[in-house]
Amino acid sequence: MKLSELEISGVRNLSSVSIQDFAQINIFSGPNGAGKTSILEAIHILGLARSFRGTQLQPVIQYHQDTCTVFGKVLHDDQPALSVGVKRAKRGGFRIRIDGQDEKSLIRLAETLPIQLIDSSAYTLLEGGPKQRRQFMDWGVFHVEHSFYDSWRRMQRCLKQRNAALRSGKANKRTLSAWDQELIEASELVDKARLRYFDSFYPVFVGFLERLVDLPELSVSYSRGWDAEKSLSDVLALSIDRDLRRGFTHYGPHRADIKLQINGLNAGQVLSRGQQKLVVCALRLAQCDLMVKTTQKKCVLLIDDLPAEIDASHQGKLCSLLDSLDIQLFMTCVVADDLVNQPWEKLKYLKVFQVLKGETEETQSLG
Repeated sequence: MKLSELEISGVRNLSSVSIQDFAQINIFSGPNGAGKTSILEAIHILGLARSFRGTQLQPVIQYHQDTCTVFGKVLHDDQPALSVGVKRAKRGGFRIRIDGQDEKSLIRLAETLPIQLIDSSAYTLLEGGPKQRRQFMDWGVFHVEHSFYDSWRRMQRCLKQRNAALRSGKANKRTLSAWDQELIEASELVDKARLRYFDSFYPVFVGFLERLVDLPELSVSYSRGWDAEKSLSDVLALSIDRDLRRGFTHYGPHRADIKLQINGLNAGQVLSRGQQKLVVCALRLAQCDLMVKTTQKKCVLLIDDLPAEIDASHQGKLCSLLDSLDIQLFMTCVVADDLVNQPWEKLKYLKVFQVLKGETEETQSLG
């Protein structure tokens, strides 16, 4: 899978940008505020119909425009190019077109162009709460196990209904039992899929981490969201009085987490910024590699300001690891040579674009 073309209209300072024939490794360089990150943001919108820089549309769409549009062509092996387009409006909503047809499902969009991102918010994987790590894990499970999304959606629906009943003040043990059985069935499917995924993911992550940074004391474990020694049925029964009193469900897969710790402390509280970034890179790259090897599907990896907070030696290690993966890269930096002069073996598959005041120009092609 490869994003081959990109057209952007009305995204921040990108009034009208058209880029043809992307390479496997694509570098966007330029001064701060030139629009480099906005190009990555546009690709993110193309794959997920939303920005990674916030939930508000007003800053994303140019102030004098009512909408922004991103169009691309995606190549899948030897198949004809697939056209993908996303339009977002300031008043909300979106329009998706895939292969000339309107598409209402964000799931189809995510399957067509799988996107992974490493940017300044990546540290939330370590410093943030369990929600960020659950979302990280579920992205991987979604792309590896086809039935996962249906089970996850069923679990979320049951949980929402159970919590609504708890908040109403009219629920009791008998009425809750009607929701509990379906919630338990869906939750167990979600938990088993996550556990299978983690068991496959963990050794890949450890291998990548060892190539990037020496952190033998880092421990990584999967927490299912309830006592691993008890069934969810027993846990719900034991906590029902507390659930009724507080008005929400305390235990279940909605509390799952991937715990990264050093000597029992949250890794985000112990590691330096540079070490955190390398750990996050190992997490993200392991997901990309596992998806490729498990499903033969490939993803697009966006890395904003790769050199930031990483010394030259670790930059080289990271670029060597990126070079070894069968994925397409879109990266930004201020000075192009900071990334061009890395130990790329796939140098002939690299292109450099200069971004100035919202305009993009290809300046170097080594293909």
